[in-house]
Amino acid sequence: MSEQCAVPLCLPNNCKWDAQTGEYSKSAGSRESLCVIEAAIERLKSIKGPVCVVSIAGPCRKGKSYILSKSFDQGEVFPLGHFLDPETMGIWMWIVPDKFKDSNGKEFTVVLLDSEGIDAVSSDGSDDHCIFTLTILLASVLIYNSAGVPTRTDLDGLDFIVKLSQRIQLRSSAQTSDPVGGESLQADANQFHKTFPFFVWLLRDVVLSLPKDCHSIKDYFLTRVFLSDPTSKGDQSNQVAESILNFFPGFDAFKLPPPSSDPEVVLNLNRDEVQQDVNKSFVRGVQEFKALLRSKLSPKRSFNDGEYVTGEALAALVNIYVSALNTPGTVPSVQSAWETFVHTKCTEAKLAALRVYESVMTSELDGLLPCDSDNIRQVQERAIGESMRIFQEETVGVSASSSEKYLDELMDSMNEALKRWQGENNRQTKEQCHKLLRALKEELLDPILRELSGKDGASVSFAQIIGGYSAIEQGFKRDAKGAKDICAQVFYEFHPEMQAEMEKHMAYLQQLKDFDESLAFERQEKARQEQERQRIEEENARLEEERRAKEKEMEILKAKQEEDRKRLEEQFKADMEAQREQMHNMMTANMEELRKDREAIVQQNQTFKESMEHMRQSMEKRNDQIVELQKQIVALANRPPPPPQKGGICVIS
Repeated sequence: MSEQCAVPLCLPNNCKWDAQTGEYSKSAGSRESLCVIEAAIERLKSIKGPVCVVSIAGPCRKGKSYILSKSFDQGEVFPLGHFLDPETMGIWMWIVPDKFKDSNGKEFTVVLLDSEGIDAVSSDGSDDHCIFTLTILLASVLIYNSAGVPTRTDLDGLDFIVKLSQRIQLRSSAQTSDPVGGESLQADANQFHKTFPFFVWLLRDVVLSLPKDCHSIKDYFLTRVFLSDPTSKGDQSNQVAESILNFFPGFDAFKLPPPSSDPEVVLNLNRDEVQQDVNKSFVRGVQEFKALLRSKLSPKRSFNDGEYVTGEALAALVNIYVSALNTPGTVPSVQSAWETFVHTKCTEAKLAALRVYESVMTSELDGLLPCDSDNIRQVQERAIGESMRIFQEETVGVSASSSEKYLDELMDSMNEALKRWQGENNRQTKEQCHKLLRALKEELLDPILRELSGKDGASVSFAQIIGGYSAIEQGFKRDAKGAKDICAQVFYEFHPEMQAEMEKHMAYLQQLKDFDESLAFERQEKARQEQERQRIEEENARLEEERRAKEKEMEILKAKQEEDRKRLEEQFKADMEAQREQMHNMMTANMEELRKDREAIVQQNQTFKESMEHMRQSMEKRNDQIVELQKQIVALANRPPPPPQKGGICVIS
């Protein structure tokens, strides 16, 4: 299949698409569901960063595929038909190769979706509604493409827009047990503008001029087509007009003249040989429409403020929404779909980061144990850095507040893994230290003790025994490997074993002229103090490592929060501007009650302040944790040395 052609994002179950040839065909079976095409999903997953989805919908055979590709200077990427039957079935997708930038200079990718025509001969109403519902759920900008200038009566045929309030659920908490209506569903619908696409109505083949009192086709819509009639409140046309201005965050309209009066030219608009026969007014109009469309482009927003949809997120949402649409009695939920994606994505990111952590730890520590605990902490710091980088890369578009829980879980998992590494290092350190001490004792002290209890015992001096001990101590310090605090602990705990050994030879020791009990005790006390010193140093190092890890975690959240803040500010500003514009549209269309409802919603919107407060509290919590660790470090450094140990007589140490 050529990479220069669009691929189907989803097709009816009775259509088949060949990924090798790019051809699709219709089978004789009945149309009952939609099937997601994996090739399109893989293309979406390959997009790094946010996406802007431009979808086109409307009656069939009105040139939707042509104008969608032409608006972005793309070739004949979508299948174009030349027969009465519609060419496009399901939804087809093309990814524009060029990158675009938003007002903050943030790059995003434009995804074009060409949808099956509404009221196609080969489909029924329920199919249209399913395709249109999915188009609304996925789009950032919706182009509604139709022929001629509509009248108010023509709005009656767009009742599927009104019924979006029954076919889409915004919040997962909304009650949807009554699919026909209800106050909760209406309240949900009043918030559709948060995630619905910008609505652009494109009129094709328009030859009539605007009335003198209308300065634009948009003005014509608001003052003629959408104008609310108080005497006919509740009729179908009123409901459609109100739904367009209430559900969608913005509205605009544009008209294009016919490209030509020659049918051959119209059928071959993409061919170079007919370009000189295309109406110049049509060419100018296409360029103007492109400019209008470009001004509406921005990354697709998710349900959560401050979060945007990436290519990978869009791929996940397609599968979730199609599954819901295919399930009888189920209404797609925008919040639930996004939360499902966030949970799946953050969980995968956490596991990927943990695999990287374990890979770094294993590759650098395998065969190195037992080793100094500092070595493990240094490797741990590098491993945490790598895992944090992976987590950050894999959660692009997900806010700090949404990913914080998973970041905490990642840190907990890495801390547990560190404890396992340290536990294994301590075990091996103990094992090798015990083995080393036994070998040193057998080599350096046991021969002296055997001589002491033998026939030449009188020739042995206490200085020789102390010298044997000193040789053991020196040999141990030279050859012992592993955690320093464990080495010191093992050496100190070796003294009771020596004590028991010495007590066997007590009668001989007491006969030695230079026997010095206090010297032996000093040796043991020195070992105990060394053990305590190493233990405190290890505890201090552990707390320092925990503090550094917390600071690294805080850096990640700070970076994410700064991105969130910028996006929230940008979205808040854009929302306020869009709301003012849409309320002006409502007022122009004489929808005063609708305008007042929207104004109340805008005034009650505290999302931005609430998000800022959540960020502040999150940082404050982590700052407190770091301060508490710093206090523990200072307290440990200022702790007075332990008093000398009191107890029974130590014969030797």
